[in-house]
Amino acid sequence: MEIHHQQTKSSGVTAGRASIGRATIGRATVGRYAVYLIMAAIAAGIGFYFYAPKPVDKAANENMSLFLQNKISDVDLKLKNGDSDTDLATRLSWHKSNTALYNEAKSNSDKQVAEQREVLRKKMVQVQERDFPELRTEYVESKKEALNEQHVVIGLAGSHQEVLTFEGTMFKPKQVQEDFMKNIYGIVNDLRFKKVVYKWSEAPDGVHNYEIRSKADGEI
Repeated sequence: MEIHHQQTKSSGVTAGRASIGRATIGRATVGRYAVYLIMAAIAAGIGFYFYAPKPVDKAANENMSLFLQNKISDVDLKLKNGDSDTDLATRLSWHKSNTALYNEAKSNSDKQVAEQREVLRKKMVQVQERDFPELRTEYVESKKEALNEQHVVIGLAGSHQEVLTFEGTMFKPKQVQEDFMKNIYGIVNDLRFKKVVYKWSEAPDGVHNYEIRSKADGEI
């Protein structure tokens, strides 16, 4: 009897331990599934944020549409009446503001905004192709007197006044040319010149050209 009794007790302990083990494993399994569910929920949330259609901001679209319409009207007015009475800096700034608005509108997917943006683009190309040769001419005229005092002759060449020329003995040293280019590069690029030519003598090697990687007149 004693032996049988001890065996029964041992079996009971073993069964109890097995029961505890199964409970522990069960809790671990449930915990693991809970973690999976949480991770799946996070992934779904991230996916929804990035891929779900974003709500339409009607007020922002309406504002952009109004800005574009005003700019279209402004460009139409300049195409009709010209802008010769405005100084060079103001005219150049106006073109830059047109470009800034157009670039901002490119990120807007509203159908009306897209249509207006295309109308603006075509009109901008028209006014730019008309204005930039004039602006380059105006720039040269504005510098003639001051450069004359330095014994430098400034001029234009090219079918669209896209080549800027400087003539004077001071430009013989290459360092002088490079220093001069550093001073004028910003405005030369903004005015969309394509080349700057320095000439210091009539000899074959008395001329040096600098190509400018600027936008074309019709490029936004």
